[in-house]
Amino acid sequence: MEHILLDLPNLLVCLVLVMVGFLRGWVTRNVAIILSLSSAVPYLLNNVLFDAEYMPDQFRYWEQVLAMRSMDWGAMDHSLTVSVSSGFLALLPLPLAETITSLGFFNKFLYIGALMVLIRRGIISHAVLLFVLCYPSLVLYSSLSLRDTLVTGFMLGSFLLAIERRPMWALIFLLPLWIIKFQNALIMLIFLGIYLLYDVSRQGLSTKRFCWLLVGLAASVLVIYPLAVDQINFFRAAMYLEDGGKIEDVEVIQGFGDFVVTGIQGALYFLIKPLPWEAANALQLIQSGENLLVVAFLVWLTLKCWQVQREKTLFWLLYLIGAFTIYGLVVFNYGTAVRYRFPFLVIYVVCMAHDTGLVRLWQQQRRPAFLD
Repeated sequence: MEHILLDLPNLLVCLVLVMVGFLRGWVTRNVAIILSLSSAVPYLLNNVLFDAEYMPDQFRYWEQVLAMRSMDWGAMDHSLTVSVSSGFLALLPLPLAETITSLGFFNKFLYIGALMVLIRRGIISHAVLLFVLCYPSLVLYSSLSLRDTLVTGFMLGSFLLAIERRPMWALIFLLPLWIIKFQNALIMLIFLGIYLLYDVSRQGLSTKRFCWLLVGLAASVLVIYPLAVDQINFFRAAMYLEDGGKIEDVEVIQGFGDFVVTGIQGALYFLIKPLPWEAANALQLIQSGENLLVVAFLVWLTLKCWQVQREKTLFWLLYLIGAFTIYGLVVFNYGTAVRYRFPFLVIYVVCMAHDTGLVRLWQQQRRPAFLD
């Protein structure tokens, strides 16, 4: 009961933001109701749905925000990733960080604010808005004391700026991401480079270029094996340990054959794991059910975008395949896969629907929306 009262001011700040958005006409009543319910989700996670130690890195971000706000320089975390992420969170206008749940409200505030900006700018609506509101992994990780909301925000902002033909600002947006989560920044840099080099925002990506780039991606993965296998195993271990895993549970790639098999199955398996029979606990079982619904939605949305603008849809398919192939090589743990996957899916859904003009078409047709 005490932790509920301690975080009540934070919840009220989130609810006030939702109310302001509704009164100013930024969001509809139905969206405001969903956001209000989502604002309370942090109460239902740590030490309720699962033990807070299940994601132990939450404590590092929470303790760092406490140290920053109290100016206790001796208690600062030596990790630049933790310090920069916590610095962004500490600057948010939420009053208290008294419990392990508190930063979940900080992240929820970011999520609500970003969603309102996307709605006001006409970037999301209809089915895409429903996805962003109800995607379970996004709701979950935007309610925890982690950096993932910041990571998703910087990735999304960078690609949206590229779509709006503002390449310098797109690259500037990658700078904090490089510090917070450099592997995501590296993947983003690759695909931003392709997007800008081939002027995808104007002419899309031809089938021929798509095929050559796909072949080039596969060839690059095979060619780098002798040089990169040790680094890949290092990152498999580092990323697993970063999320609270134990060193003895790390699965390393052993030999070229294992590398090829892992690379081939990486993209698809990274999208759908854990499968229902692989779930080790209730949370993973829920996530496996989520995967089936998300895959069905992705197929439907991709087909819709294909009908509107095939060339641009090809680029976003390349992005998804490439990103998941790379991550499929370095992520093997189910929980870690879910956490690292959802930012890429959010970018794929929001940016593809916006870039291909599908959202604009829905708005021009004045199609009725469930959330109106």
